[in-house]
Amino acid sequence: MLKSMHIYIVVMLLLFIPFIGIAQSTKAEKYANNISAEDIKSYLTVLTSDSLEGRETGRIGQKRAANFIANKFQSFGIDSLSGGYFQNFKINNIVPKNVSIKINGVELKYMSDYYHSFDFENDTISSNDARFVKNDFSNLEQKVVFVLLQKCTKEQMALLKNAKAKAIFFIDKNVEKNISTSNYYLQKERTLLDNKNIKNTPVFYLSIKAAKAIFHKTPKALKDKSYNVSVEMKLHIMTENLTGENVLGYVEGTDLKNELLVITAHYDHLGIHDGAIFYGADDDASGTSAVLMLAKAFAVAKKEGHGPRRSILFMPVSGEEKGLLGSSYYSENPVFPLDSTIADLNIDMIGRIDEKHAGNANYVYLIGSDKLSSELHVISDSANSKYCKIDLDYTFNDPNDPNRFYYRSDHYNFAKNNIPVIFYFNGVHADYHKATDTIDKIDFDKIANISKLVFYTAWELANRDKRIVVDKENEFKGTR
Repeated sequence: MLKSMHIYIVVMLLLFIPFIGIAQSTKAEKYANNISAEDIKSYLTVLTSDSLEGRETGRIGQKRAANFIANKFQSFGIDSLSGGYFQNFKINNIVPKNVSIKINGVELKYMSDYYHSFDFENDTISSNDARFVKNDFSNLEQKVVFVLLQKCTKEQMALLKNAKAKAIFFIDKNVEKNISTSNYYLQKERTLLDNKNIKNTPVFYLSIKAAKAIFHKTPKALKDKSYNVSVEMKLHIMTENLTGENVLGYVEGTDLKNELLVITAHYDHLGIHDGAIFYGADDDASGTSAVLMLAKAFAVAKKEGHGPRRSILFMPVSGEEKGLLGSSYYSENPVFPLDSTIADLNIDMIGRIDEKHAGNANYVYLIGSDKLSSELHVISDSANSKYCKIDLDYTFNDPNDPNRFYYRSDHYNFAKNNIPVIFYFNGVHADYHKATDTIDKIDFDKIANISKLVFYTAWELANRDKRIVVDKENEFKGTR
């Protein structure tokens, strides 16, 4: 009798287990349906309005955007943390007022012969000899140093950083290309976190053509020695102190609440330049609207008693366009321990179609999903196969891809701390970083579909029994 009862119980459990999975799937689909193109359009309409002035970090438009996001969190029933919805961080906006460089009596032309890093102090530098280094990186203190960038190893870079040189000129074959492709950024101010010390050694990037004119031979023909070169530099900068905000919306988990999933997007953009508002509809009002939708969906689930087992932090950040500053600040000042953070799902530009996918809106580039956790990649792929059927494009996941997108959005500040990430991205387009990135060109259904993919992935990550395992070394080498 006991044996028969035991067999009966086992059979019933085996029959019941599939229904548990079905129930979880039904719940996920139910709450994913809270994500709508109509709501996304309404959020984007506010985020790209003239009153937000392009949402430049530290400016009034960014503050208005932060308040809009926080008010939405509150209306959804998303909790704030003990310090409120905002994590404030101080930044220094560094504006070059007057930089002049004369070598052998000839003044170098900025944005033609060279460009510079901005992060230096006011100074006047004079030297009658200059040291060219190729292999010998010793005894550089108080020297003006010229070095061929392409031949400089990481170890030599570290030696240069600590060498206390007067100034460093990196001779770079890509100077002309960089000036052409990054003209906007190279001529604007540089913004740093306030806790980052301004470097004492000014750094300049010098064209091969200018280097030949200075040394009267090709850089490759130069040897490790001092050359009779007269250098006169006047460096004058102005520092403006500003504040940015990350917006933190928190859904506390149940039995696994001490583990945290983070979902990010940057809500800042480029502001106003030459009287034109840079609206940033795709970059990244699209991702910010997706995060708001995800927050709403999980808030509804929690209200109905089906909240996530793990806690979730919805964190639209600012300062991304200034150099990933908001996410960098969070990674150094986390609200929750980083070792308790299981993953970051980052959404940056998902509302447009790039040239490669012309005529097909049903795609998304995924970057980073397999770099630290093989489980994360499987979970992401499974969620898509089961629910969304979006074309997943891994082109930019190649570590040899020259665009280096892995390093260029906020997930990177989690990945470098060994936290698995997925970066959702639609690629660049003709309006990237232009005033013409406007709401009329946004595909709201596309944003909704990708948002659902992120939701299903987040649902699994937040509710599965075991935390995903970090089982791979990051194959992307170097730093941003």
